[in-house]
Amino acid sequence: MKLRARFTFSHGLVVAFSLAACLLLFRQGAAWMLARQEAADQRQMLSDFSQAAREAVFEHEDLGLIHAMRVQLNDPSLVFAAFANPASGARLVLPRSFAPEAWKGASDSGLPRRRVLADGLAVTDWALPLSPADRASAWVELAFSRRAVAALLRRQMRGWSALAGAVLLAGLLLGAAMAWLTARRLARPLQQISEGTRLVRSGRMDRLVEVDRADEIGDLARDFNGMVLQLKELDAMKRDFVAGVTHDFGSPLHAIRTTIDHLLSGQAGRLDDRQAEYLLMISNNLASLTAFVNNLLTVSRIEAAKVEPYPEPVDVLGHVGELTRLWEAQVRGKGVELVLTRRGPYISLEADLTMFRQIVMNLLSNAVKFTDHGRIEVVVGEEGGDFVLEVRDTGIGIDPRHHSLVFDKFFRVRQAEAADRRPGSGLGLSIVKGLAEAQGGVVELESEPGRGSIFRVRLPKQAARRPQPSGGEA
Repeated sequence: MKLRARFTFSHGLVVAFSLAACLLLFRQGAAWMLARQEAADQRQMLSDFSQAAREAVFEHEDLGLIHAMRVQLNDPSLVFAAFANPASGARLVLPRSFAPEAWKGASDSGLPRRRVLADGLAVTDWALPLSPADRASAWVELAFSRRAVAALLRRQMRGWSALAGAVLLAGLLLGAAMAWLTARRLARPLQQISEGTRLVRSGRMDRLVEVDRADEIGDLARDFNGMVLQLKELDAMKRDFVAGVTHDFGSPLHAIRTTIDHLLSGQAGRLDDRQAEYLLMISNNLASLTAFVNNLLTVSRIEAAKVEPYPEPVDVLGHVGELTRLWEAQVRGKGVELVLTRRGPYISLEADLTMFRQIVMNLLSNAVKFTDHGRIEVVVGEEGGDFVLEVRDTGIGIDPRHHSLVFDKFFRVRQAEAADRRPGSGLGLSIVKGLAEAQGGVVELESEPGRGSIFRVRLPKQAARRPQPSGGEA
């Protein structure tokens, strides 16, 4: 999972859990506050009823008391209201059907008492003497249905829950947006550094990372830019060194080659068999050294962008067939079958002939080197308007994590002990890639360990024409 997605997901979860916890606490707190408020309202109703009863006793006005009781009964949660005056023997309960239930569960402590009426209705009783100092004075009682109170609290909670849900959704959306923006701000410079790393790995060191930040990511970007500048300087020094070495090696190697050829021809005197054998060994190793120096020179020219193709019509089958036949004896000794396959009735290509032959030669050399049994197939054809060259082998194969590295200079995959002993400088595939791209083509690789490899080169059938300078007639 990418850093941006991971950061957004993790911080979104944190926001969600935090808001859910807040919502839960809010619901619990709201339920507690509503219950307290309902109890306070009941206590206030009892106090108002007690005040009305006190005035009625003082003024000897029963109608006012009855009116106050009926007003109290407008509350849907109130089951009944009761008034009793032991001094006068007065007793009044509304509704009258609850007269037998009055005073059975009432407490004179001023605190509510829960009980169940004869009809199964659960109520909360409140009782209060009109004169706290005189327990024998008149009393008032209110009984509230616990079911009605619970329904009222649920209705109130639904309203608060809807509001809390809207706040929660808005918070989630805002939190997710903030997490995404933060993740994007964190991931963008890292993506730039990653892209810069890919460019450096491909050999391009002309692009620095532009990150204007004062935090650790900014420090990383600045360190990366410093590293790229140092690598660029080292790469320039390396190219100069390689170019100088290859140039300086050219004349001595040519002189040695000329001398060996002169000795082998017998012009400097007759050689015995042992001397001729030693000179032949020197000649063979000199050929390998010359090829290595030429490869170094080619790589240096590719890196310096001094490889300029000169396109011309290429007899594809003729040249590929000739190069394939050069390897037949060597692969036959290993028991490997080498075949050339043509796909399509007519194959045309306009390319630099020298570059094309070197591409084919390097791919064949690589296939022969890493294939000990089975088959090597060279396929030429056309696909999607491009010329396609494929070299298929049944060799040791390449791990997919090394696919992007095998085209780097001097890189050699060390997969097995046998592979480590195979000769090579690690320049062949780098040259193939450079020469193909210099002609507007690409190189593709399909390979797995133990299942062989397929190197595919795509070249445009018609080379791009460079504009010719215009000039007047002489």
